[in-house]
Amino acid sequence: MKPRRLQETHWGVDTDRRDSYYFKAKQKNFRSRAAFKLEQIQKDYGIIHRDDAVLEIGSSPGGWSEVVVNETHGPVLALDIARMEQIPGVHFIRANILRTEVESEIRTFLRDSGREFFQAIISDAMSKTTGHHDLDHSASFMIGERVMQLCQVFLAENGNALLKQFQGDMTQGFKKKWESYFDSSKIVKPKASRDTSSEIYILFKGFRRLVS
Repeated sequence: MKPRRLQETHWGVDTDRRDSYYFKAKQKNFRSRAAFKLEQIQKDYGIIHRDDAVLEIGSSPGGWSEVVVNETHGPVLALDIARMEQIPGVHFIRANILRTEVESEIRTFLRDSGREFFQAIISDAMSKTTGHHDLDHSASFMIGERVMQLCQVFLAENGNALLKQFQGDMTQGFKKKWESYFDSSKIVKPKASRDTSSEIYILFKGFRRLVS
């Protein structure tokens, strides 16, 4: 069987760089070195619990999904515009979160799973990088806005949200805008992230669902 090629990110990006986490991922048979980023965040902040329903955005090639299914026995929905090989315990839909019709597919999954909301919504989604920081930051900001809009619809009371962003001029404004819906917020950079990268993760804990 041909060895599976490790991928670094998704939503159109494949860097496949040889660093220590790349080789650790090979040793543990993870699909992506990004799995270590979620492992480290989960260890430090406990964003996923054993019975949680989890929505993962930007899932391909599946590194985060492999971590998620080890943390919860609840239903897991993974979305990406790229294909992803099947992972036991994960329902994958190839879809673009920027399109409104994805919401009906998410609702169908929740209904079929006997759930009303997700207890955790996590996103490692990122558009294909251009090498121009301002453009990449703006693209990550746009994706982050959409992730948080989906949280307004699908995240449970006291739920947690985690998303990736390239840090830039809009990061603090983004965090300030959305932290008012949560008990706490924090910018984290796991050890598995490269020191030279502007990549960060914004963690929101304790969602306060507004009652209409």
